[in-house]
Amino acid sequence: MVVDLAGRTAVVTGGGTGIGRAVSIGFARCGASVVVNYSRSAQEAAETVAEIEGAGGRALAFRADVTDEQQVADLMTAAVERFGGLDILVANAGAPGQGGRTSELTGEQWEHDLATNCRSAFFCVKHAMAHLPDGRGRIILTGSMSARTGATAGALTYVASKAAMEGMTRNWAQEFGPRGITVNTIAPGIIRTRLQARASEERYRYLIGRIPLGRDGLPGDCVGAYLLLAGDDGAYITGQVIEVGGGMLAS
Repeated sequence: MVVDLAGRTAVVTGGGTGIGRAVSIGFARCGASVVVNYSRSAQEAAETVAEIEGAGGRALAFRADVTDEQQVADLMTAAVERFGGLDILVANAGAPGQGGRTSELTGEQWEHDLATNCRSAFFCVKHAMAHLPDGRGRIILTGSMSARTGATAGALTYVASKAAMEGMTRNWAQEFGPRGITVNTIAPGIIRTRLQARASEERYRYLIGRIPLGRDGLPGDCVGAYLLLAGDDGAYITGQVIEVGGGMLAS
């Protein structure tokens, strides 16, 4: 998908691996300067930046734990200082959760998993808002189709956090709409990332069998949706959840 993002700066959290990596590279190919955020995947983030720069783009790898508010504030400041502004936030960082059925979960596990997937998005949006321009600022969250499907037993914290993000998206669309800033969520289905690698082979085959297109997705299959929402053609789309899952919920 060809979208003109020249002159714009994007922060992509969790930008060194999986969907975040594909989005970072896709944005750069369309002219954006990209801050590739990472927490533990330093090598992968560096490789993502090297690929972008090797193709003539501009990128910066920046380490920040997005569950820490001060580190998130520093991340947004770094984007502005390095590239002169901030136009697009992709709050993509997250984790599958520690798992466990309700009777087995501890309060600490609950707090940890919701902080990783939900509180982090709150911090990112809170500290991006001071920099996003009126009229063309873009916020895109990475959710999950599991918010609708309920996933499987033992995935309560993951499902709860992703469902909360959908509600946050709709609320933020109301709050930031008067500034002309759009807020949307991309909800991927079965995408071949480290998260899906945790599933058993039997479970994975079952999930693929529910997809009308007959295959799992690749991170690159998600990029077009992010580009649509990031560019000018997506200026009248806000408060929406766009599912990228090969038609899984149509079956």
